[in-house]
Amino acid sequence: MQPLTRSQQFWLTVLLTAWCLVGLTGRDAWKQDEALALVPLLDWLAGDGLVPTAYPVHTLLAGLTAWLAQPWLDLQDGARLANGLFTLAALACTGLAARTLYGPGYGAAAALALLGAFGLMLRAHAMLPETAMLAGYALLTYGVARARTGGGSAAIALATFMLALGRGLPDLVAAGLIVTLPMLSRDWRDRHYRTAVRRGLLGLAWLLAAWLGVLLLQGGDALAQWWQQFLASLLPGRSPASLLNNLSWFAWPVWPLALWTLWNEHRRLARVPALHPVLAAALVTLLLGLWPSASGSGLLPVLVPLALLAAYGLADLRRGAAQAFYWFGVLCFLFFAAAFWVYFAAIEWGWPVRLAARMARLVPDFPAGQTTTAMTVLAAAATLAWLVAIPLFPRAKARPILVWATGMTLAWFLLILLFKPWAEAGWGYRPQIRAMAAQLPPGACLRADVDPGMAVMLRLHLADRYRAEGDCDWWLLAGERQNLAAADWPVAAAWSGFRPRDRNRYYALIDARAVPPAPTDPEGGDGP
Repeated sequence: MQPLTRSQQFWLTVLLTAWCLVGLTGRDAWKQDEALALVPLLDWLAGDGLVPTAYPVHTLLAGLTAWLAQPWLDLQDGARLANGLFTLAALACTGLAARTLYGPGYGAAAALALLGAFGLMLRAHAMLPETAMLAGYALLTYGVARARTGGGSAAIALATFMLALGRGLPDLVAAGLIVTLPMLSRDWRDRHYRTAVRRGLLGLAWLLAAWLGVLLLQGGDALAQWWQQFLASLLPGRSPASLLNNLSWFAWPVWPLALWTLWNEHRRLARVPALHPVLAAALVTLLLGLWPSASGSGLLPVLVPLALLAAYGLADLRRGAAQAFYWFGVLCFLFFAAAFWVYFAAIEWGWPVRLAARMARLVPDFPAGQTTTAMTVLAAAATLAWLVAIPLFPRAKARPILVWATGMTLAWFLLILLFKPWAEAGWGYRPQIRAMAAQLPPGACLRADVDPGMAVMLRLHLADRYRAEGDCDWWLLAGERQNLAAADWPVAAAWSGFRPRDRNRYYALIDARAVPPAPTDPEGGDGP
């Protein structure tokens, strides 16, 4: 692969950084999983410690970014910056691993392949702690690549420590296998690699000892809670058929290129030592996908070795296949860009009429004109820049994957620039909380019997008024919409509503003081 020039390295850095950071701020949580990811951070900031908390490294970095950004951003936006940093670290470590294993030029191809993976886009820009897991596996792979020359010990120790504090024992075992399986190859059993692995494991022991010491100093049952969490996911929870079905779209387009690499090199795999740790990581992370994560992002680790395999195969991709892959990507993202603009026209300008009516039914009462002129101009400029850049892409081996990476970047930019107000109105918790809070008397406290996602967002947005327990004059109740007729409430609701894209869950605000007391029997006992 041809090494990048300084100018190309600069624009690659700009592309990766922009893709990781754009769209992280200025919006509410859109899914319950993203809302629930705020719980460890809110608990930690309230002085409740880091356990039982999955991915405490993510919680620590999210707390740090939220604290540093507090003059400009609210807690949620500042914490979400940590996800962008973890994703950027994963891209960088994947590129460094490819350059270390294969040579100059492959690093950019691997980073672009990972960026272009379809399943990474939404998860990289959401408040999900699994991005720390992605960064951990990328760092571990880079550490293994460096260990062959005697380095990488610190990377192996830190990455394994991060993973052990994630899902617990499954990730710790997976990390151990990724480090030790390459030694089945004669080329990876040399003294340098074995020394680096020993040093890495020693560093891991010191880090785990320090972590256990922190838990002991925290007191209470912190150590017991963490140990229970460490052993909580011993058995897989997903079938192989479900795994492969999800992987088919989650890892597109890197898995076809990874399969091409295996097919092209299958007769001489034993004589290509650079692929041995990558194959071990691919096998282990693929099996690890049988252990689902809380937010459905358990497949993120497999993207790293698949991107490395894809980058290696680009060098030997036949000209016809490379051209077909390139033009398929061009046509695919041309279609997506055109579709985004048509849907945006339907929402903002009411044309096409039938599509506009359909979008209005999805998010009722959404007023047109919420997307500013500046955002529309930026989206148009991004679309035009991509269209102009297509024929200017260098005719290099990485040209097909460059189209997919830039196309995925364009798709994310258009989603954020054009549809953020519409998505906020449909999926966000904040509009409903604001409408409900407007009906609360000044200074009144609120107790909620709602779903976990709404409870977390009430804790975030109404911290001074929301009470998880205790007596309050106002209650927020929730239930399935079809079961909530007006007569089902103990009193008339002062406010009722729902998130437009989650219409089955209905909320009602009632005055607890107006609720009639429970009837008692004539003998003075409680009623049945």
